[in-house]
Amino acid sequence: MKIRFRNTLQFACFAVFFLALAIDTSAFAQKSAVKAANSQPKLLLAINEGGAANADATETFLRFQEFSHVVEKALGSSLSIVAVRDRNTLKDALKRRAYALLLARPNDVPAEAIRDFGYQPVVTEKVPSQALFIVRKDSPLRSITDVKGKSIVTPDIYSNMWRVANAMLRDNKISMSNEKVRAMRDQAAIGWSMENGFFDVGVINSASAVARTWEKNGGRVIARSPDLPNMPLIASPEISEAKVAKIRAALLALDSSESGKAVLKKMGLTGFREASPQEFLDFIKWLGDLEIAKQ
Repeated sequence: MKIRFRNTLQFACFAVFFLALAIDTSAFAQKSAVKAANSQPKLLLAINEGGAANADATETFLRFQEFSHVVEKALGSSLSIVAVRDRNTLKDALKRRAYALLLARPNDVPAEAIRDFGYQPVVTEKVPSQALFIVRKDSPLRSITDVKGKSIVTPDIYSNMWRVANAMLRDNKISMSNEKVRAMRDQAAIGWSMENGFFDVGVINSASAVARTWEKNGGRVIARSPDLPNMPLIASPEISEAKVAKIRAALLALDSSESGKAVLKKMGLTGFREASPQEFLDFIKWLGDLEIAKQ
């Protein structure tokens, strides 16, 4: 159908009408797209700081909020932070691939997720962690071989640091199951117990506040584990390799800018390095199967 206009004014009115209609349709389409995007469930970023920290969920959210924004930008998707302290809850969720990403200080759980559930390492802290066997200044113990027959206080039984300590003793022909071992969840409590002479030997994470001050305050370290992956970030197999690469690049660049350094400082980290699946597979193999460790 051909439309005829009686004059220029009629044509101008007609043109304005259709221009307004087009703009309104475009705006509606944009709003619909935004609404649809917002209706998509957010991906979950789980944070597990283990026994080295006592933060509640709110503190964890505040400390890692800027970090999550960096990851969100690289990922191109919104994230919700979930603070998870219970190891069994964490492992069950990883088995179901409920978490898109996990940032964890205990490194045995991420290692198992990489080995068993298809997760992939993204980055890990530049500074490695270690399990430390500590004694008081006046202790006669000098090395890990002297631990046999002594009272030992460790983090939770079957926790990451307990498993590392178990492997270290095993390598020195000492069975944890035959020793006098008491477990405490809080590493600050382990430090206090050691300071007050309740145990002969303590096992702590080098990333803990106790470890940072133990030798400065006169205590001694009689054994250190090999360097361990520290605060690794792993990604679900549902996250594509291309997106993992973008997240990795963004996190590796954090320590090269002042704003990035501020994000790292808030988390108590110095920077990230690239991590390979093999280092986690080698680590979990050295730890040994948890069921064997329980015997």
